[in-house]
This record gives sequence, C-alpha cells and structure tokens, in this order.
Amino acid sequence: MSSIIVRQAEPKDYPAIIDLQNANTPDQLTEEERKQGFVVSSMTEQTLDGINKNLGVLVAVENDELAGFVCLATTNPAPVHPVVKAMYESFPNQIFNDKKLTDYRVFIYGPVLINSRWRGKGILKKLFTAVKDFTEKEYDLGTAFINDKNPHSLAVHIEGLGMTALKPFNYKEETFQLVVFPV
Repeated sequence: MSSIIVRQAEPKDYPAIIDLQNANTPDQLTEEERKQGFVVSSMTEQTLDGINKNLGVLVAVENDELAGFVCLATTNPAPVHPVVKAMYESFPNQIFNDKKLTDYRVFIYGPVLINSRWRGKGILKKLFTAVKDFTEKEYDLGTAFINDKNPHSLAVHIEGLGMTALKPFNYKEETFQLVVFPV
C-alpha cells in the first residue's frame, strides 16, 4: 500500500463510488461474501453530489483507483432517507456520556465501504481518522446505524474503531444498532 490518499470526493469519483456500492449490496453478494459486510444504499451521482455538498464524501484512492469511501451528512435539514430518519428520530431517547444525542452537535457517518482488494490493509482506519479531522471543528459526535444482519460491520466499528453502541432502533421489520463516536 504505497500511496493511499484520502481526500474529499470530486464528481469524477462518483461513478467508481456507485460501482463499488452496487457490487456490495446483499443481492450482489454470496452468503459468504455478505459475512464480510455489505451496504444497503442505492445512491446515484445526484445523491452523492448532494451529500458531498451537504457535508462531504471522503475517498481513499491509490493511483486514481478507489480503495474506499465514506459519506458524511448533517442533520440539518432533517434526514429524509427512511432508515436515517428513523435513527434521527431516536436521538431524543439516546444517551451518550449522560447527555441526550440532541444536546450534541452530531453528523451522520455512512455508508462506508472498502474495496475488497484493500480490506485488512488499514484503509478504514485512514478514512476514520480523516473523518475526525474533517469534522472536529463543527461537530462533537458522529452517528451511524448498522443493520443487525451485518455483524461484521458492527464488530469492525465497535471493536476496530472504538465506536460505542447505544440503544438499537427499528425500521419496518429490521433492527439497527446506533453507534456513536466523539470527534
């Protein structure tokens, strides 16, 4: 891993982000591959551009090849994606360090995805460090949700990155873990 660069995404990165996303949805993966994690997002270039202009999309690239990405969004305006909205609506009932999440300046972390060729090589930690650097002046906490059907992602974020799980929330028939991290 010679020259991984983490930077804010540019429109030229969007097609590669969408390709990586589309290749890692549950319906595109075998059962064994799903155990390594998956995303349920269905972002378009327009969606990515909106997220990038709202707070940001960070990419990890090596020689112009996408190694991974993470999306970051504000909570103002309030989220409209159904699962993100359900997470956001749970904030008044979520406590971190004796304070309600609504008492913090929070942003939404995710989706995040690492290209399978770069998994296990420290790319997620590089992106996570960049997320903290990118948000530390304006925010206190990052928040994310992880589907209970994605235990690998939950373990990576809690054990690997040190995020804290709060109370789970539900959307339709699914249960999601709400995780937070200080920046």
